[in-house]
Amino acid sequence: MIFAVCFFVFGFLVAFITTPFVIRLSRLGIGLDGATETRKRQEAPVPRLGGAPIMLAVSLGLGVIFYVQPGESVSWFPVLTGSLLMYGLGLWDDLKPLGARKKLAGQILTATLVYFMGLSVDRVTYPGGGWSVELGGMNYFATVFWLIAVPNIINLIDGFDGLAGGLGLFMAVTLGIVGIHNEQLSVAWYAFTMAGALLGFLSFNLPPARIYLGDGGAYLIGFTIAALSLSSSNKGSVAAVLLVTVIALGIPILDTSFALLRRAAKGYPIFHADDDHFHHRLERLGFTKFRILLGIYGVAVVLSLLGLSIIWSQGRTLPIAIGALFILAIFVLRGFHSVRTWDDLRRKADRVFGRRRQVQYALLQARILEFELERCGDATEFWGVFDQTMRRVGFTQPGEAESEAVVHVKYNGSTPWTLHAPHTAGTTAEWQRLAECFRSVYARAKLKWAAP
Repeated sequence: MIFAVCFFVFGFLVAFITTPFVIRLSRLGIGLDGATETRKRQEAPVPRLGGAPIMLAVSLGLGVIFYVQPGESVSWFPVLTGSLLMYGLGLWDDLKPLGARKKLAGQILTATLVYFMGLSVDRVTYPGGGWSVELGGMNYFATVFWLIAVPNIINLIDGFDGLAGGLGLFMAVTLGIVGIHNEQLSVAWYAFTMAGALLGFLSFNLPPARIYLGDGGAYLIGFTIAALSLSSSNKGSVAAVLLVTVIALGIPILDTSFALLRRAAKGYPIFHADDDHFHHRLERLGFTKFRILLGIYGVAVVLSLLGLSIIWSQGRTLPIAIGALFILAIFVLRGFHSVRTWDDLRRKADRVFGRRRQVQYALLQARILEFELERCGDATEFWGVFDQTMRRVGFTQPGEAESEAVVHVKYNGSTPWTLHAPHTAGTTAEWQRLAECFRSVYARAKLKWAAP
């Protein structure tokens, strides 16, 4: 336990000392995240290279582990390789956006490489349950899915100061305790190094954040959690350790599940970013950022303890943990989505699916405008086509409708793009979502031609 505390302090010091240097480096114009989208709230560009000091801390920590326990160095190569590749993929996207498909392809390749290096789930045995399942040929798909699902879950929830880093901290501590329980000291040391690094990083990431994790940091945290949960698994507790991870990740898993369902129902691509996550809804309810963080942190601690209880009780508390997640999901439906009865659910579903075709139509028109951007010979021709397209979708000129919905779309950090639409044909929030479909092509057109 003393060594675990030492690794925690080591990770904290490395991240705490090096993060200010990363912030100063970013001020030179490297890896800055501006308010280029409506969902982004920062007033000035913020560095998004927060994964760098965390990557440095865990790499140095792993070097110390190699020195203390050289006999286990080979078994750690898959984790180190996967962490470097996953972080590098996210860093590349932070510096130059890759697109969802390229990132997913890179994640699959990384997870596949790690699988063939020996990190995998071959057999699932539930402690105290008396059953065991050999995955056989499915072990590749199970391993790859796990190694790319967790990083994406962490990345999707990383839209709020201190949120992903704090949840990653609790997860790292949880897996460190699991490592100590399983007498896997190197796993515990690595987990506590990550936890310390995240605490050092959070010193600069709590509201108002001076630096963001970025995709590189989020992917690194997610991959480390996924890889350590597999490394912590031994032949008698594979299912238990994975269950601990799933329960402890309850908030980001539920948030991601609701986000994917919400986007699919509305007709958006599943990786289409929006501002309807848990933390966004709590902000709209009037809670301050610190109160939101404290509330989510509190729930995360309870879920982590419930997850650990599965290990400590040999699986007897699993029904309680599952029940807690179910209650949390019901709370989200009732509190955030105003779904209190089956009739509420039916009416909300009817409205969402009723607007689905309109969203898909807007996305198609935006795609056509991207081709028009290349085809049109001058600005006058393009903006004429653009105006016709916006009218076709339903937007109007100021003063045309008796009751107007006015929406503002950020596109490059400058004055937002303002649009008008009839209130009788949809709510302001619904028109905002339609307008967001055209944000990227509008921004590209502004770069090519000045708007009239």
